[in-house]
Amino acid sequence: MTTERVRARVFGEVADEYDRIRPGYPAELVDDILTYARLAEAPALEVGAGTGKATALFAARGVTLTAVEPDPAMAAVLEQRVAGLPKVTIAVSSFEDYLPDQPFGLLFSAQAWHWTDPAVRWEKAAAALAPGGALALFWNFHCPKDPDVVAGVLAAHQRHAPHITPNNRPIDDGALAASWPQVELETLAGFGELSARLYRSERILSGADYLAYLSTQSVYLMLDDTTRAELFAALKDLLGEQVTLSVDTALHLARRTA
Repeated sequence: MTTERVRARVFGEVADEYDRIRPGYPAELVDDILTYARLAEAPALEVGAGTGKATALFAARGVTLTAVEPDPAMAAVLEQRVAGLPKVTIAVSSFEDYLPDQPFGLLFSAQAWHWTDPAVRWEKAAAALAPGGALALFWNFHCPKDPDVVAGVLAAHQRHAPHITPNNRPIDDGALAASWPQVELETLAGFGELSARLYRSERILSGADYLAYLSTQSVYLMLDDTTRAELFAALKDLLGEQVTLSVDTALHLARRTA
């Protein structure tokens, strides 16, 4: 019997490549989160830790944290990354099934909060946090910097995978506060002191590594083999040897009300 693949759980199929090619997060972002959180000695909870890109950054600052990751293959890479860091505990579990055994001063999620169950995620987050605890949700967004490359990438998708619309422009600063999850947080009585921040950078990848980066995204992992091969062949022809990417890292902060 064939097991149905769930889009939120396909990353373990490419765990090693995900760890190799996915970017990390700005040091300034970690600084801002910890300044906002005012943790002192309180522990942190990470939701959807993946291979530990963000986990390691917070652990390096001396934060005691529990990293929750539902995919065993991703958690195996995470375990290797944090080996020797006694302040990091790994829980191989979905956030929905995880039962905290203590209140946390910070709950953060890097590149994963949209995969949690919308019916329970905010209630679960509020329950996991001590009063006054901080919530920090952040994502990296990439798009080619060269407008001609952007046009070519869009055309290739329209030809081979028209249901996929890749990121094709930097995030507008003014639109960040009006985007999800900020607009949803504004409706929740359990959270206040909201803010949204944007961190801009650039990343240079070879054409092959840009395709490798795309291959770790769930929307491409869910394509059938033929469609993905045709799309990536078309992209390879237009990318050239090197691609410069505009990188926007969006951070959304909120505080658990008493």
